[in-house]
Amino acid sequence: MIGPVNLLDLLQAIVMLGLPMVVLSWFLFSWMFERGELNREDGHQAINVRVKELKKSSSTQSKEKNLIYDKWMWFGSGFYGLAGLWTLVVIEVQEFIGFLFNLSQLSDLAANGLIDTLIEFLINQLGNVISAFLWFSYWPADSILVWVIVAYLGYWIGVEIGRRHKADSLQDVLQLASTLLSSLKK
Repeated sequence: MIGPVNLLDLLQAIVMLGLPMVVLSWFLFSWMFERGELNREDGHQAINVRVKELKKSSSTQSKEKNLIYDKWMWFGSGFYGLAGLWTLVVIEVQEFIGFLFNLSQLSDLAANGLIDTLIEFLINQLGNVISAFLWFSYWPADSILVWVIVAYLGYWIGVEIGRRHKADSLQDVLQLASTLLSSLKK
């Protein structure tokens, strides 16, 4: 039996993973709907099938893409790919900020030599990508299940906002997400 959900863990999951998934999936799916790659009338199952088709064709087509779309496709597309992409962004930003606030590492880099530094960097990048692919184990969760559910709901809320509403700004997306969540409570 699963015990009561830790409220702090749930709030942390919503802020750190759920809301970013809403915004990223809204961005990607709005872009794909506007480009005509997806039909706004399709349901979840048809959208999933079409995204898989786009993944297969993404490596062979030379259509204009965007960086987020390309990286999402590289991570496998769909829910899992977007969660992995977001996790990689978080890991990389944290490491970059940590590096900026610890500039004494520059002397260590110089002392180790260029080849050693490059090898260390590549190994670190590989570790970051592996952590991102195993995104559900990266986040500081009391309950991994809660984090996965929050991420999944965030993903589909973003898809639905992109499908049902043409939002022109992030503020529009947040307002629509709030409205959708309120309607779910009723």
